[in-house]
Amino acid sequence: MCNDVRCGGRAVSQMHGLFSLRTPQDLLGKLESDFGRFEGAQTTSVEAQYAAFDFFVTALHMADWVATAAGDPASSHRDYPDGALVDDLGNGAKHFRVDARRHTTVSDTGSVGYFDPAFFDPTYFEVARLVIELEDGSTVDALDVARRVLDHRRNAL
Repeated sequence: MCNDVRCGGRAVSQMHGLFSLRTPQDLLGKLESDFGRFEGAQTTSVEAQYAAFDFFVTALHMADWVATAAGDPASSHRDYPDGALVDDLGNGAKHFRVDARRHTTVSDTGSVGYFDPAFFDPTYFEVARLVIELEDGSTVDALDVARRVLDHRRNAL
């Protein structure tokens, strides 16, 4: 293992974060921004899907950033009620598909509903929204999951 900025004649990366994203608090700010884009987009639009992708990949890596800053194993920061969902979604998003042996919570993602939630009460109508299909056959609203994950990350920092 090399201890300086050169290793075997090659430069070793000294990168820390990305641009102004340097701390877990900085990454939480990005997570909040991603959530705002997700919540503010038309419910099943491409913009909502892009924001959901960004949100869940960022949420997955929050555990790594917090663990590194605290000197803890990342697994200790992934163990919370929605942690398995975030693991499946974040890895599924960034790797295109996930290894079914390890990821056993989410079976797929999609959209349901036809009615515009701006005009129809979701209590009475099947409004359009992005959903997460679970292995047990049930579905959960992706924005509801994102809201819970954001609340968890805010409280955990």
